[in-house]
Amino acid sequence: MTAGLPALTVVALITAGPVALAGPAAASGQATASSRVPGVTGVTGVAFSPDGTLLASGYGDGTIRLWDVATGRQAGSALQAGSAVNGVAFSPDGSLLASADADGTVRLWNPVTGRPAGSPLPTGSAVNGVAFSPDGSLLASAGASGDVRLWVVATGRPAGSPLPTGSAVNGVAFSPDGKLASAGADGAVRLWDLVTGQVYGSVLGAGAGAAGGVNAVAFSPGGTLLAAGYGNGTIRLWDPATGQPAGSVLHSGSAVNGVAFSPGGSLLASADADGTVRLWNPVTGQPAGSPLQAGSAVNGVAFGLDGKLAGAGANGAVHLWNAVTGEPAGRGGGYWIILAGAVLAIALSALAVLITTREIWLARPR
Repeated sequence: MTAGLPALTVVALITAGPVALAGPAAASGQATASSRVPGVTGVTGVAFSPDGTLLASGYGDGTIRLWDVATGRQAGSALQAGSAVNGVAFSPDGSLLASADADGTVRLWNPVTGRPAGSPLPTGSAVNGVAFSPDGSLLASAGASGDVRLWVVATGRPAGSPLPTGSAVNGVAFSPDGKLASAGADGAVRLWDLVTGQVYGSVLGAGAGAAGGVNAVAFSPGGTLLAAGYGNGTIRLWDPATGQPAGSVLHSGSAVNGVAFSPGGSLLASADADGTVRLWNPVTGQPAGSPLQAGSAVNGVAFGLDGKLAGAGANGAVHLWNAVTGEPAGRGGGYWIILAGAVLAIALSALAVLITTREIWLARPR
């Protein structure tokens, strides 16, 4: 006798319930938990803090946002860089966040306070990427004018002269033992001797990826492999000790905008211009599962702890997956807690409606 009214009320509560999973679902394939800031488009890069609790994202509108990985909510106010942010990186101890800015500066930030840490570091041309050395003492920047610059983090002073490459540098990466690699728009990967300021060994793959150049580089956790993503839709693995290719060329099918190894080194992720993130087995060179769908070009990719994988969407969305299952990362953690809380609130509200309706029904005249 009372089932009709409460049932309708429960449907209304579910429709209006405070479920906190933000952003649109992926167009096809695996779903994604995503965070999109209204009115902001173009995530250019992502980076996890070393302890995995924060995720930084840089935007084409000149802002940087920090996200609480456990809840998926923004942590603090947006950081204002003043120009398009082309990349972000945390220091090894997590006390600093660096941004590569299109106005020709590198900025250091305190991720706790959201305040600048010192003055901007001038480079003279747009900065396409940044990376900290393993001990955090040096910061490398990739210059659009064709050089790599090194900075002493403690003083903000240059560490030696710029390292010339002859073409725009799209990205930089340090190995665990302190080697520095640069991704050249001329299709070459260079390894640098930071003592002499010269290229260490041979230039890797000069001209091999000339169709679009090298967009990104990343070392494996052990430093035994160097991955390079190319604009012609390929990924090449190199042995940095010998300068020789390690295995076959991987074919993604579209321009590769970013590459990253998982913390254990068993997976390699690529950020692809066709709107997917692909996972690879770096030993066999074979795909590891189906592509993860982002719905727009992916400009960067980063691994966090516990198998989390983040992608920087050109549509303004920051995507978060579980790299092992391909499912939204939140289903096993913070997002699930939020969802469970919302469901519990809905259930309690529905129970209250049932009780109230029953009391009204019992009290009305017969």
